[in-house]
Amino acid sequence: MHHLSLGRGLPTAGLLLAAALVMLGGQVPARAQAGADPMVVTAKLVEIPAKFPPDDLYDYAFVMKYEVVGGPMDKQSILVAHYKPRQPRSKIKEKHTGGKLRTFNQGDTHKLKLTADLKKVWKGALVDEYAATDRKSVRYWCLEADPA
Repeated sequence: MHHLSLGRGLPTAGLLLAAALVMLGGQVPARAQAGADPMVVTAKLVEIPAKFPPDDLYDYAFVMKYEVVGGPMDKQSILVAHYKPRQPRSKIKEKHTGGKLRTFNQGDTHKLKLTADLKKVWKGALVDEYAATDRKSVRYWCLEADPA
């Protein structure tokens, strides 16, 4: 097991994330390399892994798989968490979610504003069907989703 001690004046969170991913044997995502957060990508929704839970049970975010179309992460698969995916983005009043997207349909292309700081933005329930098979990939939080 590797240990990383932190002190004053050490690298930014992005560099620490990159170092942690390298230590774990994962690839460093383009976001960590470029240090751009939040980042905007155009991506095709390639998989909604399960049916969305009802909104009236609890507040949750749902992880879906996208393939980036163009830009620095072109052709890369990314996992993106969306808050209350049953609702149009414009109806959600929380500051951590916005945009003009009305529904999520597999095969559609979206313009997404993402942050890799999911745990800072969202502390609630996360429905992540990929957790059992993919623990290494970054889960991005979607700050804004618009039709592309």
